[in-house]
Amino acid sequence: MKFKLGDPVRVIATPSRFFDMVGAVCDVDRHHPLLPYQVTGLEGRPLWFGPNELILAEHQMEEAS
Repeated sequence: MKFKLGDPVRVIATPSRFFDMVGAVCDVDRHHPLLPYQVTGLEGRPLWFGPNELILAEHQMEEAS
């Protein structure tokens, strides 16, 4: 899998209202290849994203601290 639990990720899906927001992977569903990553920290509830809709945001999270 591209990301693991707890990874900070940035949304790069341009049609999404969450574009350029950073959250954390809170669940990975290996049985759902289109939307395997559940991300928390973007809205009041976790949201599901595909592997091509996210990038690792580790360096952005460190800069914000």
